[in-house]
Amino acid sequence: MRKEDFPISEDALKGLVSACAEHRCRDAVSSRYIYVNLSMVRLQIAWVLPKLLYAAGLSEKSGCGVYVITWRENALFRELVEAFGFKLLCLESLDRQSPGSGFRAFLKTAGFLASDGSGEGMQDIRLFDVPAGRYLYEDIIRTSGLSTIRSARNKTCAKKMLHILWMCYALSGHLKKYPPACCIADDLAYHEAIQLGIFNRHGAKIVNVSQVAEERVLFNEDGSTVRRSGWMHERVIERMKASGEDVSEKAEKMLEDRFSGKNGRKLDKGAFCGKKVAGREELTKRLGLDPGKKNAVIMAHTFTDAVYNYGRLYFRDYYDWLEQTLIEAGKNGEVNWILKPHPTRKAYHESADSIEAMFERHKKDNTYLLPEDVSAESIRDLADVLITIGGNAGAEFSCFGIPVIIVGKPYYHGFGYTIEPESREAYDRVLKDIASVERLTPGQTSKAREVFYLNNLKGLNTLAFRDEFAELVKGMYNGMLDDMAVQYFEKNTGTKKYNDEICRRVSDYIKEHGIEGTEYYRRGESRGVSA
Repeated sequence: MRKEDFPISEDALKGLVSACAEHRCRDAVSSRYIYVNLSMVRLQIAWVLPKLLYAAGLSEKSGCGVYVITWRENALFRELVEAFGFKLLCLESLDRQSPGSGFRAFLKTAGFLASDGSGEGMQDIRLFDVPAGRYLYEDIIRTSGLSTIRSARNKTCAKKMLHILWMCYALSGHLKKYPPACCIADDLAYHEAIQLGIFNRHGAKIVNVSQVAEERVLFNEDGSTVRRSGWMHERVIERMKASGEDVSEKAEKMLEDRFSGKNGRKLDKGAFCGKKVAGREELTKRLGLDPGKKNAVIMAHTFTDAVYNYGRLYFRDYYDWLEQTLIEAGKNGEVNWILKPHPTRKAYHESADSIEAMFERHKKDNTYLLPEDVSAESIRDLADVLITIGGNAGAEFSCFGIPVIIVGKPYYHGFGYTIEPESREAYDRVLKDIASVERLTPGQTSKAREVFYLNNLKGLNTLAFRDEFAELVKGMYNGMLDDMAVQYFEKNTGTKKYNDEICRRVSDYIKEHGIEGTEYYRRGESRGVSA
């Protein structure tokens, strides 16, 4: 059986295990449990330790025992978990102990493949009154070589569907025996979103805890998780009520910093850093654009990254949206259509030539591919209108008066400056008439800047962790990401030396200060759950 990947040396881990064992949780006095869900997490100290410390504080207050969930077994990680007095729950081991769950999963999978088998149909599958099919779809695309699922009647889809459903049935059975009081989550998408729906159905309080902040996980009426774009949208509305100041100049400074690579992850800075900022005239000559036509820039998304981040689309997925957009673009010769590949696509396992191959299939005389060496900042001068599902570019370039067409529900939707067709037919009509789209008014541009600024303004999150230990962990983690960038997302390679370094530094801190004084622990202790 494959082992869980935990890139760390035994010597480095030994110190942390010893330090944490000094603060081992007391024996459980409750029949309910706290679950730390790490099934979507690469086991890196800076990422998992905040969750474990939060669980320790929560356990101390509530008297609940703690289960830590991983997909596979790892002896070193088990040592760390048990040093806290927690139990390790390996999902693959749970599956082997639950053959009945496997049989139910087989029947569910076979029934769907026989009766429907389409990618669209998969997204409608429900399990325990949870919209599991959406997250099955996300998980398959994220973890396979597929960019879209037209048909699920293939070995990859069938195997992954069976595997995930088996896990879900087995987990639900486990929760009946060991009921959850709380689940400490990591992600709101992929298979974890199904798990969270199951925890929710079992009455658990669910909280997302990262090294940065704590957030309560909420659910829509249909049982789906409220994604980041949803709560960011509500946060902007609340900040607007409390603001009232003109933030245009502050927003422009924030944008200039972003374009110059002074903020954001190194992975995201790749859209700007080390690339040429080209003006409209230069790009018109280089690409061979018709200078008498408007320029419509299509901002591609990473095909494999969480299809439901912006709500349910009237397209199958990001790949389908882009392909259908290129097809419609080919019918309209009144504008120059320019496709911009997403800068992080390689980090999300997207095949290197997927966008290029799609473009070659559908290109016309007035469709163009923006070269990789051109900075995204160039779009400010190049674009007359921009098209995206809901990417950050839509928020950024609206701030310069560029009208943006969106088909999803990003945080900046609904404020009166974006074009938001509500159906596939309406979207096609907008593309057909795109040459008539006007620039934003000064009032709309001002609103766009306000929304962008208020969403990206730091320091207003009252649930952020800000004590000395949290700043230490966040600083080391961000430094690790800057050094590793794509390798972290692609292969989890090169992380051992960072895990070792972080492990030694946090071990020293815990030995000197203990864990009870860390904000991660104290926040968990202050929350409490019904035992």
